[in-house]
Amino acid sequence: MAFVILYLLVNIAVGAIACFAGKKLFYIMLGALVFLGVLNIGLSASEGSATSIVVAVVVGLVAALLSKYMYKAGVFLIGALSGAALGFIVTMLLPAEAGDYLGIIMAVAALLIGLAALRWCDLFVRLGTAYAGATFVSSNLLAAVLSFGKLAELAVPGDAAATFDALSSYIGGDFSAAYATPILVGVIVLTVVGAIVQKRND
Repeated sequence: MAFVILYLLVNIAVGAIACFAGKKLFYIMLGALVFLGVLNIGLSASEGSATSIVVAVVVGLVAALLSKYMYKAGVFLIGALSGAALGFIVTMLLPAEAGDYLGIIMAVAALLIGLAALRWCDLFVRLGTAYAGATFVSSNLLAAVLSFGKLAELAVPGDAAATFDALSSYIGGDFSAAYATPILVGVIVLTVVGAIVQKRND
């Protein structure tokens, strides 16, 4: 149970900081978001073995460190992560057959939004960090409220890695598919509010 709460708190806290203070803490939040994004993708795409988890953590750390030193690449990465998340959510709203093209849709959305982010850097830093943070907050907060019992069932006593892997797969998979519309609404609302708060705090 403690691992479930820890997982939710970390994802929600990092997401909230990115959403409402992403531009001020751009480099720190960029690294955190890149790390979480790569880690969650790695966990979702792997079989959950100890080796795959270690590889996901190492790749996430390397990506986070590199993003700090390359501003333009960092802006592109924030845009690309936001685009990939948008592609994922949009695919969940489309007919089931669209799921076969999930990777392509996410890649195209990531590329297009990443390139747009380079064109309008300042705006996209605000919108991108707000949006990326909102995706973490919305999905994890809704999962905590609407499906905490199921999350608790996924906990593996004494094994944080297995618990985090199971939670990531469930929240990013079955839960997101079942609650795609409320997650999308939450993401949109939080993105708008987060971008406004960041603009006012500039």
